[in-house]
Amino acid sequence: MKKLTVLAGIFISLLVSPSPACAQDSDAIRAYQRTAGARSILFRGKQAAGYSFPFNGTPFLEDGRYMVGDITFEGNVYYDIPFRIDAYTQRICVKPESLPLAVELTPGRTSSIVAGDRRFEGFGPDAALPEGFYEVFGTGPERVYKQIQKELSSSLNDVNGEPIGYIDPRYHDNIHQYFSINTAYYFRDAEGGFKRIRSIGALIRQFPERKRELRKAVDRAGYDRKRFDAACQLVLNLTSR
Repeated sequence: MKKLTVLAGIFISLLVSPSPACAQDSDAIRAYQRTAGARSILFRGKQAAGYSFPFNGTPFLEDGRYMVGDITFEGNVYYDIPFRIDAYTQRICVKPESLPLAVELTPGRTSSIVAGDRRFEGFGPDAALPEGFYEVFGTGPERVYKQIQKELSSSLNDVNGEPIGYIDPRYHDNIHQYFSINTAYYFRDAEGGFKRIRSIGALIRQFPERKRELRKAVDRAGYDRKRFDAACQLVLNLTSR
């Protein structure tokens, strides 16, 4: 009990202190969360949506497997949380390791998720972008925000592959409902303004003084529309130098 009280005191002092040392004390916060169960606040919300009907594809980002990341929820960082993004409802699902049920968090209350070298940001209903979660490319003043949205569709044709966003090894020809994928990209300029971009050329045109250099770099790398993410990262890396 004494150990738990000490850890709780450390955690509270870190939350209320504006000191730069907070970034260096993430291990102490992590230890408190694991010991005292402070992460439980994430698991007190609405139960995540279930999908009991038959369908092909997945409503989730990519193949629907859980990732592990650090979630900033209502201003506090919670470390090593299993999560997946529901691209149909634009909610994230978080799940305690010991329980089968997941809880959903809204983008308005979840400002960021960092999973390895990937970063996602949440935008609420009154934000500059449509409500939802976005993967962020770039670390400088100019960035690209990518949103994947899923829609419930129906077709008698074989849609395994590009229409659902990946090859589903459990695809069933006799099931006609599927989750189709729509992807949108937005460029954020140095002043914080957003503009939707639909091609690599549109992204390059945001840097008129370096347009020729960037076009040569993209062509040399062999990037096309199907490798749009990699092209965004290349352009942003070059322009941040």
